[in-house]
Amino acid sequence: MRLFFFTLFISLFTFIGCSSTDMITLSHSDQELSVDGELSDWSLSESLIDESDSINYYATRTDEFLYLYIDVRGLGMNNAMRQSGFIIYLSNDEEQKKRVGIGYPTGTFNLLRENPAEFQSFLRDEDWSNDPGNRQMLEDFESEIFDRPMIVERSPRGDDPQYGFISKDRLEVDGLRVAANADRRLTGIEIRIPLDGSPIYEITGDEDIWLGFEIAPPDFRLSSDYDATQRNQYGSNRGGRMNQGQDRSRSRQNLRRQLGQYEQWYILSP
Repeated sequence: MRLFFFTLFISLFTFIGCSSTDMITLSHSDQELSVDGELSDWSLSESLIDESDSINYYATRTDEFLYLYIDVRGLGMNNAMRQSGFIIYLSNDEEQKKRVGIGYPTGTFNLLRENPAEFQSFLRDEDWSNDPGNRQMLEDFESEIFDRPMIVERSPRGDDPQYGFISKDRLEVDGLRVAANADRRLTGIEIRIPLDGSPIYEITGDEDIWLGFEIAPPDFRLSSDYDATQRNQYGSNRGGRMNQGQDRSRSRQNLRRQLGQYEQWYILSP
């Protein structure tokens, strides 16, 4: 895989989330928090649920709302979020914990999804970024990634996700608010979620809540994926064909890791 395709618009790094799922007892607040992308009115010591060199997570609740704050600490994490988006999942049902998520920031890569033909070209053409117009398009999307949250939704069967984009005003109709301190070098994200079963997440506060965070780079299928296996393309044995498919799958998976693929889960106990 020729990674120079991406160097024009991304800083490559590898980040792997922890595989364990921690049980967190939520702190309770008597007052509502201002959803403004700042930590100034948070009780940091009581609400911190996890910390690392790359990102800190905070969570607290009132009787009516769950509040989350994502404090990005590492430049690699920050770049990956701005380009591939940052998805926040919440569910009372472990089996359906990834049924719906909100991507915020949306990510410049994901905004290309609104033009399906262009997005497919982006995924498959390794020369796509050599076009100055395409590079400018991604740069222009930078100004939109905090304006239009992305809804990621799967069917109960867990099919491939569907993506849609809405305004922050539309989220607030359902009682949900998001804000970011996007002017900082490293991003801070704040979100308020109703605990009364309201759309979009439909969670209630009297049960455990599965909370997940994900950076999911697109599944690039560049022509260079096939370079390593083309020498055997006329092989007649079934094992050879299987190895070619496995090589391509590993190549794509390695690239997604280098682009910041990340997933972390917690169980929030009331």
